[in-house]
Amino acid sequence: MNSLADPRVADLLSHLHQEADAQRRLIRERVASLATEAPGPEAWPHHLKDFYLPVSREQGRFLYQTVRATGARRVVEFGSSFGVSTIYLAAGLRDNGEGVVIGSELVEEKADKARTNLVTAGLGDHVEIRTGDARVTLNDPGGSVDLLLLDGGPGLYLEVLQMLVPHLRIGAVVVADNIEESVADPHPYARWVRDSESGFVSNSITLKGGTEYSVWVGKRDQD
Repeated sequence: MNSLADPRVADLLSHLHQEADAQRRLIRERVASLATEAPGPEAWPHHLKDFYLPVSREQGRFLYQTVRATGARRVVEFGSSFGVSTIYLAAGLRDNGEGVVIGSELVEEKADKARTNLVTAGLGDHVEIRTGDARVTLNDPGGSVDLLLLDGGPGLYLEVLQMLVPHLRIGAVVVADNIEESVADPHPYARWVRDSESGFVSNSITLKGGTEYSVWVGKRDQD
């Protein structure tokens, strides 16, 4: 079974990706403008509330494959936006037979649209999107987590991950989007998860914007 081939899912994803593609120039201009205006990072989500900021098609299929390959039942998503990545995750859970995506979105208007999109795709029963600061809304994911997608503000990735570590099952996968770095200047998040003392085995994979792929293996004192 492949829900990505379901016309309700495939047609909606095609439409959403096309709308996101049409915003590329505008989003670059808006981000450049915000950088010069220098509002606090916490204000950026509200300034970008009309923009998709989605995973790419390739990242989406990769997320679906990861859900299927791990047999995931509980997925946590930091940064649901309009629900594009959430659709890929939920499609994988449906094909696994059961499961839920616990999503988070700071901007209420985006969360409402994401919920509508999931219902349109026929996947609403597999998703719970919580609105507000993810450091609060995701504090209790409601069970053992099989996969964590970090796709919100990269500056919060490490804090959100460390908060959720106690809920990760051994073998859980963490995918972090937008980890752009250079060899001389590793991203702080990547530097932390690549340290063997963190309890993760991690490396960068070649997907849009730089993607860090990590597996939770636990710490020595937990063995």
